[in-house]
Amino acid sequence: MAFTIGLLAEIPSGALADKFGRDKMVRLGQFLVGLGLIIPAFSTEFVSFVIAQVIVVVGVSFVSEADEALFFENLHFDRDSLQWRKLVTKGTQYALITSAIAGIARGWLHGIDPGISWILTGIFFFISVIVVWSVKDTRQQKERGDFSSEVKDYFKNISLGFKQFTKSSLFIYIPIIMVIQGLFYTVEFGLLRIVLLDRFHFDPFLGSFVVASSSIITVVVLALMHRHAERVREKQAIAVISLSAIACLLVSILDIGYWGYFVIVILWMGEHTLYPFMSEILNLQSSEDQRATVLSIASFLKAVPYIALAPIIGYLNTNGELHYFLFFWSVLMCL
Repeated sequence: MAFTIGLLAEIPSGALADKFGRDKMVRLGQFLVGLGLIIPAFSTEFVSFVIAQVIVVVGVSFVSEADEALFFENLHFDRDSLQWRKLVTKGTQYALITSAIAGIARGWLHGIDPGISWILTGIFFFISVIVVWSVKDTRQQKERGDFSSEVKDYFKNISLGFKQFTKSSLFIYIPIIMVIQGLFYTVEFGLLRIVLLDRFHFDPFLGSFVVASSSIITVVVLALMHRHAERVREKQAIAVISLSAIACLLVSILDIGYWGYFVIVILWMGEHTLYPFMSEILNLQSSEDQRATVLSIASFLKAVPYIALAPIIGYLNTNGELHYFLFFWSVLMCL
């Protein structure tokens, strides 16, 4: 339910960022995420949890892609250089390292009081609002019209964002976003990671080790990508990442036990190694005025399959028929 609401907020939030200021949407989104994370610390009621999750995913939707568009514009990268891809690669490394540290700390804090980690995470999001406050959207703002003209202009921006994907330079990437990145989304943020850990017989303790070590290995791979960025080509990278993911799904049909560790590591690496390339493509191929909208549409397309797949994956797994999904999605990825 929360993911669906977040999905519905994804495209409008990008258009709002392009129209009223990407800096404002980033700050508002960070604040909402912090607020949504603190609520569960003070209430264990199911309704409170649902409300908190909705606030979090809406906040994430507001920040998602607006932050990227904001920094891409402000840093004035040479479009012929690899500096943006290298920056995203380095940023992903920092995110994975801090997430691994936070995961360990969260386990320790949970043993003291489950609410502490929620409160601390929320507070850090509030601090991030202060930190990013000085970053301004430097684009020249258009003069505001009356309410009806502003609404028409807003929907026009959304329409123009979708039209960007009809260009051959972006249209070719839609299947990659939906099928390849869509699969990685179900692993990193969704049900498939939990299902695969169970399928390969990892208990919760070993499962936490698998996730933490996957992050560490991914950081090492990203460091190599950063160092040899000039030698890594977009098409070859997408092909290798995609073929590796297909092989992982096909191998997962078999009962390979703890060997499934490598499947989870490769799928975990997939999204983080593919993301810098897709970020570079989308930022370079989108127009300045619709950049946040285009990035939000891409995020929307990536998340759409999960909304449909989550109940299907859950049903098939419960009935011991997950191999149908694994085989079907492998074929789809090949196509």
